[in-house]
Amino acid sequence: MSDGRKRPLTSLESRPAYPRKRAARACLTCRRRRTKCDNEQPSCTSCTALQVECVYREIDKASFDPASLAILQRLDDLEALYKAGNHGTAALPAAVQGNPSPVLEYGSVPSADLDFEDNVETRFVNVEAILDWPILCMDAFRPRRGLLNLLRAPSGIIIQRSLLAADMNVKEALKLLDLFVTHFHNFNPVLDISKVEEHIKFTGLNGLEWDAWSCLLLLIYALGSTVSDGDELPPHSSVKFRNTVAFERSEAFFSAAQKRMGSLLFGSDLTEAQVFFLAGVYLMTTLRPVEAWRAFVQALTCCQSLQSLASDAAPEEAQLRQGVYWTCFKSELEVRMELGITETSVWNLRYPAAYPEPPKSLRSEGEPAWYFYLAEIALRRLQTRILMSTCRVVPAGNALLERSTSAFEFERQANRWAESLPESLQNNMDSDQPTLLHDERPHFRFILSGHLLDCLEMIYWPFCEGAILGNLTSDLDCNILADRGFEICVQRIEENEPGFYFRHHGTWLMLRSCTRSALVLVIAAHSGLGQKMPARWREAVEKVIHLLNYWKEEVADVEDRLEVLQSLALQL
Repeated sequence: MSDGRKRPLTSLESRPAYPRKRAARACLTCRRRRTKCDNEQPSCTSCTALQVECVYREIDKASFDPASLAILQRLDDLEALYKAGNHGTAALPAAVQGNPSPVLEYGSVPSADLDFEDNVETRFVNVEAILDWPILCMDAFRPRRGLLNLLRAPSGIIIQRSLLAADMNVKEALKLLDLFVTHFHNFNPVLDISKVEEHIKFTGLNGLEWDAWSCLLLLIYALGSTVSDGDELPPHSSVKFRNTVAFERSEAFFSAAQKRMGSLLFGSDLTEAQVFFLAGVYLMTTLRPVEAWRAFVQALTCCQSLQSLASDAAPEEAQLRQGVYWTCFKSELEVRMELGITETSVWNLRYPAAYPEPPKSLRSEGEPAWYFYLAEIALRRLQTRILMSTCRVVPAGNALLERSTSAFEFERQANRWAESLPESLQNNMDSDQPTLLHDERPHFRFILSGHLLDCLEMIYWPFCEGAILGNLTSDLDCNILADRGFEICVQRIEENEPGFYFRHHGTWLMLRSCTRSALVLVIAAHSGLGQKMPARWREAVEKVIHLLNYWKEEVADVEDRLEVLQSLALQL
């Protein structure tokens, strides 16, 4: 405005939880050194004096809120710590330049751009890795059927797909959209909901067509139809859901969407990526992980083909593309690692180079969703580095002691991430604080807590494995890390218990992670490590046995792994 009056601050901008920092455009070197940048081009004065390349961040964060800036700044510090291991201490934040961590001197933490060489053996942190441990060489447990063979085998469940009697009316469609947003979109924001509402109204007048948007709407309806009343007590078996009208309806929507997907395989629009991603989410929700992974791969392929066209997109479109890319990348990687797919051309854990700015539509849906999205991406970047370090088999000449230093450093970074979370996402909220109707924050905290446990489990995995297999020395640090690993196994089961009987995008992954934790605990007990076990480990194993019994009729790998767990538990 020309009258000189300042525009009023929004509620987000006026929030005092985090101090506002100047968002001036500074080069990466000045940002990391905490020095003022004079923005000279092509090189600022500081970079010229240091004789280093002057690089400016491509994404302008001037519009970011204070808490977002705090999260991103801590992420910058985290990356600088790891890169310093290979490039000296010049890139370290000023706060740690004077006292570098031993891990940076040792240089054992891989950088962000590190790939696995062809001659480096890799391993997984999953159930199948446990089943390969020598302690399970008994005839009762080996050989077990491979995971992919189990998942491809017929389940004995007949899925009926009835024809849709008629197109959706607008009122009913908007109700399913609301369920979809609450239970799926808020955790994987890949759509502009305002555009979805426009297309729902359009199809209400003109009917469904055979284009990408009609396919997208059908997938939204399918996912919305899977949501059950949260107040209902779960039946004794998850398979009962497949006999309900809601499931029959959701399968009908998905079947109608499938008939439209064939024509989208060779498209080059963002809508195709959104379609295949939501197809993967639906398949994960109905416990078909192999088919879901294929859908995520196709969605990720669409996103990668769009990267070269990013410069031609409008700002809002470019932001949405970034968000979809990150979400597809995260989902594909999670499922791929559990399925144990390691073709050399696919074994790539590197995340996209650009740090995404979520779409404006996401910000308008609420502050917690925006913080959750940023926090989840930041933790995924840390988890990738941990995974790249853990999945490298240590050469015979290196002892676990050499890994303990980097393990403590990873642990410190994970704790810093947790401390950087805004209060609305921290997992230590007061129990007497009121919870608003449709408040998604408890779900956000639940998911972030689960991801943090994943990181910690990967950090401690080599030490738990070493203790069970008898390779752990008497070194105090290694034993401390092993003890923490066994405690994390119990903590994972206890924290996941409230979501044991709910169907969602991450149900199969939860079943796998809890099974993994229970197997580690019971095998550790068989290995004579009773003195290192947490006090609650037996109760935790029993909880997982009940969990797997609930889901065993719906997915074949659950029933098979339940047999192993029960046999081991009975022998104690």
